[in-house]
Amino acid sequence: MRRDRARSIAIDLILFASTFGIGAWLEVATPHQRFIQGDLLWRYSYPHGENTVPAVVVPLIAFVVPLICMLLMPKRLNPAVHKERAIGGLCASVGLTWVVTCAMKNIIGGIRPDFVARCWPDGNQVWASVGVPSCSGVNDVVQQGRRSFPSGHTSMSFSGFVYCSLYLAAWLKIGGQDRRLGRWEGIWKLVIVLAPTILAGFIGLTRIRDYWHHWEDVTVGALLGSAFAYAAWVHKRPYAKRVTLETYSPLGLMDDEATSCGGQ
Repeated sequence: MRRDRARSIAIDLILFASTFGIGAWLEVATPHQRFIQGDLLWRYSYPHGENTVPAVVVPLIAFVVPLICMLLMPKRLNPAVHKERAIGGLCASVGLTWVVTCAMKNIIGGIRPDFVARCWPDGNQVWASVGVPSCSGVNDVVQQGRRSFPSGHTSMSFSGFVYCSLYLAAWLKIGGQDRRLGRWEGIWKLVIVLAPTILAGFIGLTRIRDYWHHWEDVTVGALLGSAFAYAAWVHKRPYAKRVTLETYSPLGLMDDEATSCGGQ
C-alpha cells in the first residue's frame, strides 16, 4: 500500500514538472504572425498599460493559494476527503491548462486590443506589406501582443480556483442529503465554496479592463480552465474511499445513503 502510494505521488510530481517545463518553453516560443486587416485595426488600438494582476503572480494565485487551502483544511472534520489525491488533481489541472493555453496562444497568434500601441509606440504606422505591420516597438512586447487568445490569466485562475471550489464543496459536503442542515448554514457554506471561483472571475474581468484581452479571450479561458479542473477532479476522485457506479458522483459528492448501498 505504501509503495503504491509513493509511486502515485511520484508520478504526479513528474507529470507536473514535465508540464511546467513544456509550459515554460511555450511561453518564450514565437507565436504565429497573424495577418492583420486594416479595416479591423480599431479593435487593436486601445492604450497599452500595466496588468492589474501581474503575470508573475498568476502561478502563485492559481496553484499555491488552492494548495494552502487544501493543506489547512482539518482532515478530522471530513476524513473521506483524500488530500494527496486532491493535490495531485490540482497539479494536473493547473499544469495541463498552462500547456494547452500556451500552445493555443502560439498556434492562433491572436492580436491583443493594445497591439497598435505595442507595435507603433511613436504613433507612426508603417506596413511592410498588406496585412504585415513593420513594428518599431520592442520585439518582446510586440510578440506578446500576438498572444491574446485565450486568456492565460483567466484559464490558469479558473483551473486552480474551480478545482478549489470542488474541493471545498466535497469537504463541506455540499449536496449531501443532510436534512438537519439549516437554511443559513447552507448559505455560508455556499459562499465559501463559490468564493474561489468568484475571485477567478474577477481576475478574468481585469484582463478586459486592462485592454490585454478581448471578451472572447476571457470567456474561452474560463471555459478551458473550468473544464480541466472538472476533468482532473473526476479523474483523481479525491472524495470517495470505495468508488462504485452506485456511490460515485461526478462532483465527488456522496450522501450517506448512497455510500451504505455501495458497501453492501
